[in-house]
Amino acid sequence: MKKWFSIFLVICLFTLCAACSNITWKKEYSTSLPRELLSEGDEYSILTVGKEINHPEDIMGLKKVKYLSSLDQAKKEYPDLNIKESPFFIVFNNKEIVLRTSSVDKALLFIKENY
Repeated sequence: MKKWFSIFLVICLFTLCAACSNITWKKEYSTSLPRELLSEGDEYSILTVGKEINHPEDIMGLKKVKYLSSLDQAKKEYPDLNIKESPFFIVFNNKEIVLRTSSVDKALLFIKENY
């Protein structure tokens, strides 16, 4: 009886360890957004591909700007974002993508109107 109980206990522990393993964590978070692109608080951040934003410090509500000069660089650094053209702009809040556009004016207007 003790032998069966010991085997059952080992199987339970093994199952528990497998369920909480790093493999599960990787699967769950592999498609999450890169933390460095998310903003903080009520402000926004933006990833720009192929075109820089002039004087981003003057834009109310814009906290962070990450500029990538080429589409190839964007695809290499952030393949999960599925960027297919340049110039391209992705606006983030503190949790998710809130706008994807090829127009810098549309991106900046969204930030100004929603801040």
